[in-house]
Amino acid sequence: MAVTLVVVVLTFAGTLVGNDFWFPFAPFQMFAIADKPNEPVLVLRTDGVDTTGKRIVLDERNAGVRRAEIEAQIDRFKADPSLLRSVQDAYAARNPGKPPLVEVDIVEVQHHLRNAQPTGVITEVVLARWKS
Repeated sequence: MAVTLVVVVLTFAGTLVGNDFWFPFAPFQMFAIADKPNEPVLVLRTDGVDTTGKRIVLDERNAGVRRAEIEAQIDRFKADPSLLRSVQDAYAARNPGKPPLVEVDIVEVQHHLRNAQPTGVITEVVLARWKS
């Protein structure tokens, strides 16, 4: 009974003043916020361009990098795009028979909304670019 009481008190306190770091004793805020109905929804994508000029979406399968890892370090990549060389190296290690990458980009894809509905307008902005 004491354990139940402690869990209830922690959950109540977390609900009032907690943040994501208090999870599971506080709401996970990442999923608790709605996007503004007339502002774009932003999604990051990592692209590579190989020696043939082909643009490739880089992901966990072909480069070993998850979008969340890029999102968590976006400020570092913007400040020093040469850090993207590690993504190029990871792609080369996982794709030994394919043409090497000569460019790695972090692209912000903006899906525009009107009254919380997609308009079909999509804007892409390069936030960081590294070329070898």
